Amino acid sequence: MHIPDGYLSPIISLGMGVATVPTWAVATRRVQRVLTTRTVPLLAVFAAMSFTVMMFNVPVPGGTTAHAVGGTLIAIVLGPWAAVIAVSVALIIQALFFGDGGVLAIFANCLNMGIILPFVGYVAYRLLAGRSPVLSTRRVWAAGIAAYVAITVSALAVGTELGIQPMLFSENGHALYSPYGLAEAIPTMLAAHLFGASIVEALVTAFGVAYLQQRHPEYLTSLRGVVAGADVPEGETSRRPLWQTGGALVVGSIILLTIAGLVTGGGDIGKAFGADWSQVDWPSVATMLLVVAVIALILLPLAWFVLPRRMRGVGTAFVAAAIIAPLGLIAPGFAYGEGSTEDVQAAFGYIPQGLHDLSSVFSAPFAGYNLPLPFFSDANAALWQQAIGYEIAGFIGILLLGVAMYAITGLIRRAGGRASDAASPRPV
Repeated sequence: MHIPDGYLSPIISLGMGVATVPTWAVATRRVQRVLTTRTVPLLAVFAAMSFTVMMFNVPVPGGTTAHAVGGTLIAIVLGPWAAVIAVSVALIIQALFFGDGGVLAIFANCLNMGIILPFVGYVAYRLLAGRSPVLSTRRVWAAGIAAYVAITVSALAVGTELGIQPMLFSENGHALYSPYGLAEAIPTMLAAHLFGASIVEALVTAFGVAYLQQRHPEYLTSLRGVVAGADVPEGETSRRPLWQTGGALVVGSIILLTIAGLVTGGGDIGKAFGADWSQVDWPSVATMLLVVAVIALILLPLAWFVLPRRMRGVGTAFVAAAIIAPLGLIAPGFAYGEGSTEDVQAAFGYIPQGLHDLSSVFSAPFAGYNLPLPFFSDANAALWQQAIGYEIAGFIGILLLGVAMYAITGLIRRAGGRASDAASPRPV
């Protein structure tokens, strides 16, 4: 889903700022109205959630990988304008520090995942949920379906943007930027999400709503993006056991992903999702899983007892998410459109000029979520070493994002205060 540099022409990449920047400006003004000591931590937490789920890659049809975003869940809780801010900041941090998405492509990535996705998800959720009670099962289903639709529409936007490049920018029969035409890019992006990432996005969103119904239903009673709890009697929560709802969602998603993997692999589990799983070094995977399990046994209880009581549940959940994020390293292949120039050379017989000139325009300090230290990123580093580096990079990213969100919301609140002062009548 993240478009790297070189796949979009600079005209298209920077031109998307015409839509993205004004939307950021409107979102800033709209979010000013709801920023309080209660909502600022929520916004930071949800931005960190989006960052974390985007680190977790899953195998999808075509032998590539993709990821969830979490934008619909943020839009459901805090409104779509807050989701624009949260997801966009997460994407910018990813691009600047981890090389996940191009720097020149920031406007495009923020438009696709930070604007289109949350607004489509929010509208779909409101339509599907209707006037159903806040604690109803219908809202869990509405959230999951809305998230599925939203990320699929976002994927369609990415496929279209990549697909039009050869039509608009070619020389001597060679594409200057993305070499994938519409006939390739759109079906590939849609298949990768309809039968993979969209299912995970639906699971994340539906489980998130079920969790909030059980623990914090007041967060689901948003009106025009303003968090309020008037529609839920104090102390009332969903009476469905959370494990029951979560278990059903996880089992259902595993079944759907297994069916999708077998269908796209021609019934051969070794070719699931069109990938060659025989390329995976399974003994190294086993070692990595053991190391990850040991780390979890140490850090999760520590987080539970060290974190303040009001942050204990959420904080421990983020630690757990960062710990298991390296499981995405198991999947063979790479995200569509994010292969190396050598891969493009092998597929097309040439390297487009944009990939040659722009793919290295910026070097992120933790590119690929690798730490610039021999133990973690050396060519001979074991998979479990890479996994530890990936986890540490995830924690660094969450901390950076938390600092960035508090700084940005602080600036927004001060700007709102100055605007209010300027609008107040002056004494005569």
